[in-house]
Amino acid sequence: MTGETDWAALGRGLAAHPDDAFVLLRAVRDRTGAVVDLMNEWVNPTAERNAGERLQGRTVLEVYSVEDAFLLPDQRALLASGGSRCMQLTFPADGDDERLRGRVYGLFMVAVDADRLVCQYRDLTEQRELQARLEHHAGHDELTGLPNRRLLWEHLEVALARLERGGRCLAMLLCDLDRFKAVNDTHGHAVGDEVLRQVARRLRATVRPQDVLVRYGGDEFVVLCEELSAATAVGLVGRLREAAGTVFVVDGVGPVEIGISIGMAVAERPLPGDALLLEADRALYADKLARRSKRVRGSSQRQ
Repeated sequence: MTGETDWAALGRGLAAHPDDAFVLLRAVRDRTGAVVDLMNEWVNPTAERNAGERLQGRTVLEVYSVEDAFLLPDQRALLASGGSRCMQLTFPADGDDERLRGRVYGLFMVAVDADRLVCQYRDLTEQRELQARLEHHAGHDELTGLPNRRLLWEHLEVALARLERGGRCLAMLLCDLDRFKAVNDTHGHAVGDEVLRQVARRLRATVRPQDVLVRYGGDEFVVLCEELSAATAVGLVGRLREAAGTVFVVDGVGPVEIGISIGMAVAERPLPGDALLLEADRALYADKLARRSKRVRGSSQRQ
């Protein structure tokens, strides 16, 4: 840039930014020269739109209460040091100021001289909410809302590492619904999807709050339990069978009866996660065979 005209053009361009708020603050000093407040000497329309009221010509403490003007100490310090600061502000969803509840702002402040401070900030709330939704979608099953296998492996890696510090065992319960294919074949996939959602809710209500319940795929679920004794894990297996083995009614279709086969693998010391899953899968296969044999014997006896 070559002159004042260039800076003026830049200022006009930045002032028109639809998303970024720009504020020029000037120090308000007391008789001793101490900065006691800051005057909004110049603001762009986006800044006033974010504030929901007029800012131009008003001081920070005229716009906000002492409690809400929490940036004032940082701004005074920047004026004294001549420095700059980049930060993110996240306001609580239950805050007193309705304008700021749950909002997230990216903020940059720089002292341009001993009396003036430029602030540039942007409302990042929608961007952060979209990012959170995308991250949730990437790690959760769309149908049931449960964590998916990607998150299972992340939790499993951390849980196995914690076994190195000793303590009780880590239990993995691999669950597979019995006779679920018949539900889809007889009643259609819409009914099958609702049964899966109901199963997920029942299993979630059965496990402990700290346990990780995952939809592993299809009609398979995994429960990962830390700090659990072997006897307690066996008890949990029984409660899961009871939760998923009762009758389901979906939009007047029913009764729909399924069961659940469960393979349990227990680790007391660190081992590869796929080895633990393989052990649970073998136990699941054995349980399915035993349950199928039991149903056949029961059917023969009734005949």
